[in-house]
Amino acid sequence: YKNNNYGYLLMKKIMLLILTLIIILAACQNDGGSIYAMRQRYKNFLNILPNDIKNDYTLNSDKYGNMYKEWINEFYTWTDNILDAEAQKEYEISARITPDKIEYSLETLTSKDYERNLPVELMYKVKAHTDELSLKIEELQKYEAFSNAMLKLKKDEAVENFTTEDTIFYYVWNYLITIERPRRFQ
Repeated sequence: YKNNNYGYLLMKKIMLLILTLIIILAACQNDGGSIYAMRQRYKNFLNILPNDIKNDYTLNSDKYGNMYKEWINEFYTWTDNILDAEAQKEYEISARITPDKIEYSLETLTSKDYERNLPVELMYKVKAHTDELSLKIEELQKYEAFSNAMLKLKKDEAVENFTTEDTIFYYVWNYLITIERPRRFQ
């Protein structure tokens, strides 16, 4: 009886371990899940827009598609430059300090530049554009059905206190221009 109980407990532990590993692996490889969720949130935004306005918010836009693609390229150039600069700083730090020292960790952590060196010029261009786009949204908000749909989206995004201009910038910047950004830039 004792050996049989031991085998049962061992089997239970192995099954628990396998299940835990599967869950961890799924979570680690789920980067696409967050991008999928962001695409869905943007799709929800597009779905409340009338068709004639919806086109202005897509990469296939007759008026703005090429401009959006240029901005996407500009953003990824900025991203690549930030990552290259950080790698260079890390290389310089590792030439002076060995990784086992606390100073190495502190210097490599503080050498991350992506939150202090934002693509401000690009953000200004996108903001000026979205401020223009938001004029049509302001008109649509005069209609109760659209206003309620927009409020629901803003609550889902936790941006209900954003102005219309800020909301439109939020959607275009996060979900159209920078959607495929590396996870650490999200």
